[in-house]
Amino acid sequence: MNVKEIVERFALISGMDIEKANTLTYICNDAKNEITSKLLPDVDMNLHSERLIAAAAALSLYKYMQYKAVGQTTESFSAGDITIKENASKAVSAAYEIWMCEKAKIADLLKDDDFIFWRVK
Repeated sequence: MNVKEIVERFALISGMDIEKANTLTYICNDAKNEITSKLLPDVDMNLHSERLIAAAAALSLYKYMQYKAVGQTTESFSAGDITIKENASKAVSAAYEIWMCEKAKIADLLKDDDFIFWRVK
């Protein structure tokens, strides 16, 4: 997976320009590393690059929205008759749904470590 391609896709789905997205390359790199660490050992990353890039960009968006929500100190801003309200939790939830959708598309490439079943005596 090429981080540059992840950043470009991240910029597209986040609606930010590429210059702003380039300042957040570290988030995209972290997402790439997280996904790579969960891949099955025999996965050909070149063969599945489009799906992996889309998933890494979606995970980057989710992480970015979480970071942004943590740093958000105001929920609304008023200037005269104009009021702008931003709901950080809705933005994080929307980004999470995007991530879950893209993660489902690469589920066949990932180790299944989301569930464990234990026997009770």
